[in-house]
Amino acid sequence: MYPDRFTNERPLRVLFLGQVNLRKGIARLLDAARILRDEPVEFWIVGSVRVTNATTTGRDARVKWCGPVTGSQAPEKFRTADVFILPTLSDGFAITQLEAQAHVLPIIASRSCGKVVESGRNGIILEEPSAACIAAAIRDCIANPSQLQNLAAASRVGNEFTIDALAQRLQELGATL
Repeated sequence: MYPDRFTNERPLRVLFLGQVNLRKGIARLLDAARILRDEPVEFWIVGSVRVTNATTTGRDARVKWCGPVTGSQAPEKFRTADVFILPTLSDGFAITQLEAQAHVLPIIASRSCGKVVESGRNGIILEEPSAACIAAAIRDCIANPSQLQNLAAASRVGNEFTIDALAQRLQELGATL
């Protein structure tokens, strides 16, 4: 799935899929893209843009503005990406993380979007959702494609949000009542 090393011909493909707004960390992600302008990485921004001037501020050959997609189009974006990113500033629980796991993608996420990611196991938790931390996490992915493979594998097998896992937890909860 991952090359031995990322190059300008085969860059790391970082997917952001969701509402493109400030709360989801898009400004900081675009700042990270500027920091990484000389690295072999592409940013795919998928979703309805809810920020004035975001697409002009984020003008960079490595930032691909894909616009909104339908539910039937989203799986193709997940399948062709290398890593999913959600540097949200505030989000109770982002379902897109589960979609990324269902497509066996490692996730880079902030601490503000639910407990789906275990840092070093199935993804990377950002110490803070700053451009510098986002850039550092992405640089780590670029430098360690084999680590991405391990994180992706853990996304596949470690999903505690399956129907069976949730049913088990509900049974355990019911037994305590």
